[in-house]
Amino acid sequence: MRGKTLLIIGAGREQVPGIELAKKLGLHVVVTDGNAQAPGFAYADAGATVDTYDARGQASFAKAYNKKRKIDGVMTLASDIPHIVSFVARALNLPAHPLSTAKRASDKLLMKRTFARHGVPIPFFKEIKSVSGLERFAGRHGYPVVVKPADSRGARGVCIVAEGGASLRRALASARAESPSKRVMVETFLPGPQLSTESVVYRGRIVCTVVAERNYGGFLINPPYAIEDGGETPADLSAAQRRAVDLVLTRAARAMGITDGSMKGDLVYTAAGPKIIEVAARLSGGYYATDTIPLATGVDMVEAVMRICLGLPLQPLALHPKRRQYVSQRYFFPPKAGKVKAIRGIVRARSLPGVVRFFFYAKKGDTMRSLISHPARLGCVLAVGRTKAQAVARAKNAISLVKIQVG
Repeated sequence: MRGKTLLIIGAGREQVPGIELAKKLGLHVVVTDGNAQAPGFAYADAGATVDTYDARGQASFAKAYNKKRKIDGVMTLASDIPHIVSFVARALNLPAHPLSTAKRASDKLLMKRTFARHGVPIPFFKEIKSVSGLERFAGRHGYPVVVKPADSRGARGVCIVAEGGASLRRALASARAESPSKRVMVETFLPGPQLSTESVVYRGRIVCTVVAERNYGGFLINPPYAIEDGGETPADLSAAQRRAVDLVLTRAARAMGITDGSMKGDLVYTAAGPKIIEVAARLSGGYYATDTIPLATGVDMVEAVMRICLGLPLQPLALHPKRRQYVSQRYFFPPKAGKVKAIRGIVRARSLPGVVRFFFYAKKGDTMRSLISHPARLGCVLAVGRTKAQAVARAKNAISLVKIQVG
């Protein structure tokens, strides 16, 4: 691996740990990002300011750089752009998900239709173009329903609607506003534990290293918006439940055409078994792939994906957990929209026992956005514990000590 050149698309704060790892492994690291001030540029060997959603711009830069120094692999992490990665990789004849697979992973409607054709268990869903269409769907399947853009990310425009009328109208407008293609879909809300999985597929074989239980605070953090507040790793599943999750993930990967690379899964474990909400053909963000998984399992999935992207062999056994440690993640949220007047308690919270990662982005004078999607979150805490309860208590305690005054 040492001496090879890796292009990482995205140089934001959540990409920094991946860039640092690549450097530690002896790689020559090139990064691109639309933000010229992105922090990842400072850690890389070379880079360019290119919009991460500009496929042709990314490919043009990559081909030009490749003439000066051969690029051996291209990847991203914590950024939902598998179609951009695949487009660039194809331009350089490098390993990546097939472009058709990456496009399915970037379009929730296309993904759901693919799963339906292949018999992958999913909620009932439908493309929606009007409030009356939403009302008919809810009348047939019942409330609550989940309304979302077909092609957005970061929970933008995702609403859980428990009743009709004005709530449906607002949800439809919110989802449509966040969809680049102005397409909206609705699906039934599935009761049961919300799970997140992180897997690597290598030569057609999927290895799910870990399953986490996501925390939505009973979906009451800021209704009707579906805001996640971290979660716990690993999830407490029985052996039979874990086998059922692995089986559904295998079916999902095959349906999507994922044969080599990463696959993040969002599932609900219903009374009828696990059902897929969606999958992403990339590594997780929120410091999950870079920090939480190594802390919980001792496995570095980012390095494994780097090896695949560079065309290097991988030992699937390296993806099996080496330890079991509970890790809890909780996020900082703005108390309301407005300007930050003061922040207190950070030093004390950061130094609490069991707090192993502490990320806080806000500062005095910043303007806080309304909490309607994940980009409004202000940072997070990762805490470890001998038990799940201990890890959760430590993370929640750290969050509670930080006081953000907004005027």
